[in-house]
Amino acid sequence: MSTVPPPAPEPAQPTPPTGSERPTRPDAPRSAAPRVVATLVGAFGALVILGTLGTAAVGTASAAVTGGGGGSSSGDSTVDATGVTEVETEVGAGSLRIEFADVDEATLEVTRGWGADQWRLERVEDTIRVSSPDRWWGGWMFGDRSEAVLTLPDTLEGLDADLTMNAGDLRVVDGDFGELDLDLGAGSIDITGSARSVDATVSAGQADLELSDVAEADVTVSAGDMDLVLTGTQPGQMTFDVSAGRVTATVPEGEYDITSEVSAGDFDNGLGSTPGARSTVEVSVTAGQVELRAG
Repeated sequence: MSTVPPPAPEPAQPTPPTGSERPTRPDAPRSAAPRVVATLVGAFGALVILGTLGTAAVGTASAAVTGGGGGSSSGDSTVDATGVTEVETEVGAGSLRIEFADVDEATLEVTRGWGADQWRLERVEDTIRVSSPDRWWGGWMFGDRSEAVLTLPDTLEGLDADLTMNAGDLRVVDGDFGELDLDLGAGSIDITGSARSVDATVSAGQADLELSDVAEADVTVSAGDMDLVLTGTQPGQMTFDVSAGRVTATVPEGEYDITSEVSAGDFDNGLGSTPGARSTVEVSVTAGQVELRAG
């Protein structure tokens, strides 16, 4: 007796989707436009903020320079000059002129400009000191720097002077000094008059000295230029040490015992050399140029 196999099952019919279901489609690519707009808006906002801050900063700096911020004023200061034996300056910016006149006190007159209210005149024991602001960017940026005039009694002629210029200009007309020490960091120094001795250091800038009756001169130039003119009594001793830059020295005619050491650069000796002469000159040139000539 044979077995009859059961009939095959009917294939399942697909279930139709309900009304709440929708066929799934691939996600459509998002537009980059919103991101671009957001970036542009953010950049524009940053520019507006930076512009506002920049305008405020420039306005503040301008106010300081022109006087609106209290950084600019003018006025006179005086100190008693009786018994003074030395004058010292420490000028970080601006312009200073020193002159002697028929007055009883030392007076510092500062004209209007950036940092004018930061100049100082004081007396410490037997020394008169003048100092200026040490930040000069404001006056340089806006073309408005302070200028000062130090007037000393002519009874102080022959006093010692220690003059330091970190930046700016120093001018002395017909000054009469004992020991004259100069330190020029940048800017310029222009001095005429007389001095018993001169010790000048030039790191950069231009120094012009025309002095009479100098017994000793010690000049050091690491960069920059110096024009030195000595008149009157023949100096007994002169030393020139130049590592860069240029020195031109015009001295009284006479006999000089000159020794030199030149490792680089140029030494132009227009004086000749007389061994054993009472006036001695030592020249050291590492780089740069030294020129000696008779006036």
